[in-house]
Amino acid sequence: MILQKMIWFPVFLIALTSLLQAGEPYIAKDYSYLIGKVPGFSEKLLQMHFTLYQGYVKNTNMIIEMIRNREVKNQQDTLALDAIKRRLGWEMDGMILHELYFDNLGGKKALIPNSLLHQKMIEYFGSMDQWKKDFQNTGLARGVGWVILYFDGKTQRLCNSWVSEHDVGHIAGGIPLLVMDVWEHAYITEYELNRQGYMDAFFSTIDWEVVQNRLLTCLKTNN
Repeated sequence: MILQKMIWFPVFLIALTSLLQAGEPYIAKDYSYLIGKVPGFSEKLLQMHFTLYQGYVKNTNMIIEMIRNREVKNQQDTLALDAIKRRLGWEMDGMILHELYFDNLGGKKALIPNSLLHQKMIEYFGSMDQWKKDFQNTGLARGVGWVILYFDGKTQRLCNSWVSEHDVGHIAGGIPLLVMDVWEHAYITEYELNRQGYMDAFFSTIDWEVVQNRLLTCLKTNN
């Protein structure tokens, strides 16, 4: 799974050498199980989003092949290869972030009080309500991008952060626990310009067990 391979590193830091040595292409995950199980997200919206995600997987594999097979004979070839490598971060991070996003959808239960994640939210935000307010206020920032609840393995802290591009704005060393897509394609066909309405729907279907397990795995890895 992409999550298992990548979550322990900043999403934008790509181990390019080992990546290019790997022989198997990435395979798009099937998220059709979410259809009809995510209140506020119609089948049309989800299918469109799945298709967009599959495009990132396809383009990631294509760029990896281009880098593998590219011959560098002169400065012009070098410049062309540099441009291709820079594009890899955009496509690959788009793939990974969408997987993290879809994986933390479809929940039906609230976050368990006094769970480790709940305790961390109280510790660093004062209360879960304060954390939610901060997360949603981050999501209302003008522009398009992502809102990510990060775990900082160095300080053991939680942080809500805005990522303006798939590969720009990540916290170095931060591990994504909860990912919310706030690009317009994630909501505009359903909610038009009502981003708050979309976020309310998103919060009603967070799979808190997935988010909690990401935190537990982080702590286990860092100890």
